[in-house]
Order: sequence, then C-alpha cells, then structure tokens
Amino acid sequence: MRLGLLSDVHANLQALQAVLGTLERRGVEELLVAGDLVGYGGQPNECVTVLAEAGARCVLGNHDLLVLDRLPPTGFHALARRAADLHRSLLSTDVRSFLDTLPTTLHTGRVLMTHGSLDSPEEYVTEERRARELLGRLPAETPGTDTLVLGHTHRQWLFDAVASTIPTMGTVAASCAPRLLNPGSVGQSRERERRPRARCAVYDDTAGNVEFLQLDYDVAASRRSLRRHGLPDRCVHAPPRLRWTAVGWARGALR
Repeated sequence: MRLGLLSDVHANLQALQAVLGTLERRGVEELLVAGDLVGYGGQPNECVTVLAEAGARCVLGNHDLLVLDRLPPTGFHALARRAADLHRSLLSTDVRSFLDTLPTTLHTGRVLMTHGSLDSPEEYVTEERRARELLGRLPAETPGTDTLVLGHTHRQWLFDAVASTIPTMGTVAASCAPRLLNPGSVGQSRERERRPRARCAVYDDTAGNVEFLQLDYDVAASRRSLRRHGLPDRCVHAPPRLRWTAVGWARGALR
C-alpha cells in the first residue's frame, strides 16, 4: 500500500492543499497524519474539515491536546499559547467533536503512529540512540509492526535499525529492519530556507521505499490568514537561530 504521511499541519490550509493535491497525484491509498492538525495557523476549522473529508486517519499532537485543554500550557512557548487561545474561540462544534474522538496512538497494518514518542506527545525524538530504543519496543507494543511514524520535530527523518540515519533526498530505500519515519511539517517550516515549504512523505510499505517531498505553496495567502487574526509570520516559518545545535534546536524550538 502507498501511504501518504503528514504531520504538523498547524492550521495552514494553503500548505495542506498543496500536500493533498500532490499526494493524490502520487496515487496514495491512505492518508496518515501524525498530529498537530491545529495550533499556530489561521485556519483550524478548514484544515480539520479537509482532512476529515479526505478520510485521513489522524492522531492528536501536543498542540491539539493544548487546544482541547488536555495538556497544561506551562510547557508551551508564548506564541503557541496565544494561538491555542485563538483556536479555542474559532473551533466549530463539529471540528471540536472530531478532534475529541482522535486517539493519541494509531496502529494500522505494519505501522504504529503517534506524535512525539511512544511515551509522550511532547518528546522530541532526534537522537539515533532514542530512535533505536523505541524501535526495539515495537514487538512488545504492537506485534507485527515494523514502522514507527512520528511527527513533532518538524524535520524529515528516516532511521532504520540496521542502516541508522538514511539521507532524506528524493526516493530512498530502507532495509528490511524496523524503521522510524518522520515526514516533516506540512504547515510550519523550521528550516533555514528563504521561502517556507510544505513537507510530507509517500511510503510504500511493501517495497520499503520512502519519497520525501518538499513542496511550494501559496505562502502569501497563509500569511494573510495569519494577519487577519493578528498572528506573526513565525506561525508558518520559524527557522532555528544559527547558534543552535540540532539538539539545542529540539529543546529550544517553539513547541
């Protein structure tokens, strides 16, 4: 089966539309979304509705849980708290009900999907040691699975238990070993790039091939949506400061 993998949509409708259009042209058979449908962006109702109508199978991320008042705000950056307050006021009854029904972990076929890690939606999994540890738990957590799909870091990543980190350039092949996949963020780039791009992945779970995509979208329209709500551009593009290391970025990033 060809799976379309998404994460961290963050209420960015234009980025989501670009991703869904591309995945449809790629012939994906199922959409899996690793959380953070809302938070930060200007169009939470529209994004959740589009995903629901597309039949996407989603889990809750830390920002979804914050908007639903199921996580305390203390661990979140001020901008994240501000956007969450806005989204609570914007969410329709139907969209809130849809979010309320979502699980935090989803098992489908040979894939186990959650947002941050098997232990917490707020954990950034960025180190190979931690990735290997989580993959080692798959047989006990969900027998028959060999793929762990995570989001939260906003960074594309492919790690497998034999080859370790595999460069995420175009279409790549993982070994037959258990693997961790992160498709990157649809709606909030945290890359040092002049123009933010939407990220996702296509995973062929039979061949073990993964195509990592970085897509252009109507950034100007996304920013106009933010401005209507008094939100800054960092809601769609929050690149790391140059002095931060990879680990420091994971710990110090907007949450």
